[in-house]
Amino acid sequence: MAVVSDPSDKYKRLRQLGLLTTIPMILAAAPLVGYYLGRWLDRRFRTDPVLSLIMLGVGLAAGVRETILILKKAQDPDDKRP
Repeated sequence: MAVVSDPSDKYKRLRQLGLLTTIPMILAAAPLVGYYLGRWLDRRFRTDPVLSLIMLGVGLAAGVRETILILKKAQDPDDKRP
């Protein structure tokens, strides 16, 4: 007798995989965007590279925050939020 797996279980696993594979991109992109935005602001206002370091920290914090939200979402497969 063949074992029939639940199709919704397969969907949940694929959803989790899709969510978790975005984490490395977010952790790499958020600080880079913050740094280059800060660098642009430094050039625009002709300041020392203080703004680029501040924006790098903001980008890193945003990336970590988004990663935590994704991990929470991946743990709750019944969550219907976008």
